[in-house]
Amino acid sequence: MTQYLRILDTTLRDGDQAAGFAFSPAQKIRLAALIDGCGVDCIEAGFPCSSPAEYSVCKDIVQADLRADIAVMSRCLKDDIVKSAEVFSKINNARRAVMHLTIPVSDIQMRVKLHKTGAEILHVLDESVRLSGKLIGKVEIGFEDATRADRGFLSACCRTAAAAGAFAVNIADTTGSILPEELPELIRFLIREIPSFSDRRVLLSVHCHNDCGLALANTLAAVKAGAMQAEVTAAGLGERCGNTPLEELAYVLSTHGDFYQVMTGLRKEHFAELYRTLFAYCGTDFSPLKPVTGWNSDSHASGLHQQGIRADPSSYIANPVESYGMVHRRYVLNSHSGKNGLFAVINNLTNGAVGLSEKDAELLLTEIKSLPENEVGVTTLCDLLYKHKFISRKPLTEGSVKTAYENGVYQVEVSSNQCRAEGTGDTLESALIVAVNTLFSLDVRLVTVSLSMYWADGIENGRTRVYAELYSGKSKKTYAVSACGKNKETALFCCLLDVVNAEQLFCSILQNQ
Repeated sequence: MTQYLRILDTTLRDGDQAAGFAFSPAQKIRLAALIDGCGVDCIEAGFPCSSPAEYSVCKDIVQADLRADIAVMSRCLKDDIVKSAEVFSKINNARRAVMHLTIPVSDIQMRVKLHKTGAEILHVLDESVRLSGKLIGKVEIGFEDATRADRGFLSACCRTAAAAGAFAVNIADTTGSILPEELPELIRFLIREIPSFSDRRVLLSVHCHNDCGLALANTLAAVKAGAMQAEVTAAGLGERCGNTPLEELAYVLSTHGDFYQVMTGLRKEHFAELYRTLFAYCGTDFSPLKPVTGWNSDSHASGLHQQGIRADPSSYIANPVESYGMVHRRYVLNSHSGKNGLFAVINNLTNGAVGLSEKDAELLLTEIKSLPENEVGVTTLCDLLYKHKFISRKPLTEGSVKTAYENGVYQVEVSSNQCRAEGTGDTLESALIVAVNTLFSLDVRLVTVSLSMYWADGIENGRTRVYAELYSGKSKKTYAVSACGKNKETALFCCLLDVVNAEQLFCSILQNQ
């Protein structure tokens, strides 16, 4: 029988605790609204007692009138509980307020953090849940380091929490070290031992860390074993190596719904805006190989793969990641590509207006495979098509970028074919796009951009790789392109040049048909 799986998103609490990724109050409020749109059941707003600013932003999120329940975390200390409860003083719907208590339950953490015995922990636990229940309707108790706790003691903690009125009990794999074969056995043990879990009067929740790269696997194993709530963060952001990624959990559950027999309220069509905003706020980029959000999650360079996907995408893709709206399918041309990839790229750009024979494709592929690039972009492809007289107009292959920054404003000058234009903006990307649009009379907008550094030959020869998604208002097309350069601006300019050539060469062909 299919059961409902409750999703608690803790991006704003655990994700915010990731070293180097703390959000500003305004960013947290914006992210809360976007997370809410993704259909999670509960948003953990933060840790109110950690700082005055955190208290204030938690209060703002509570008052934002979001659809999801709002939780705040508190230690099992009377003063902390009372103060944390105050953030809910003006909530419109008291049933949506959740006090998320946390207390360590492993021998080592009880000893070194609280200097308390198990009996003392049980007493504190009982008092804290009961006090929170008087102040706030819903109380979740999170057992820190639960996967390393003594099972008999953990079972006693769960019984105490249920008897005191907790609506949810969270089992945290704080060190991210339990195995996917071990966690389900623990979940089944607790369900057998605690009647409130077996009849679902109290939700059994899991919170998995990713130190061993097992957070998603552990969460899925726990869900299969009967866990009723999964705690996640967007992109897996969190302490150390992070937590279970929301988007990956959603993707697996939609791919293997029959196996897990759970349903959620997640709305994947709203994921893209959340992740693009999150990545912009983080000021860094996640691996291009990352599932669902990574640029390569639907990119194909191998000729064998390109052939199969053109014939039937399901030959290599179990569940189209395009439906999440974050990446576009790309056929990448390089030394591993085949004729199918070349046909796909040209057809996508020209809607079939430039037809190639098998012999023509073999000729072009011979040259493509001799090039040193690990990805042949639109501009290089146009140059080859012009060289072999498949198109009549020579593409723009050269240009320069000059940048300056003063008083919080970027100034960019671009030039090509002895023409130049300037652009200004509060970011380098926005200034560069203004300049390019002016120079080439385009209407291009940046949807998202991702950067990575690599060293071609020693650290002194650093290069920047840019992955960019650009939308053209003139052709109503979205381009997913990438390029390399000695710095960010030259790499992004090369991406823009690909769009310029696609618009000026291929779109003009279509208009003249």
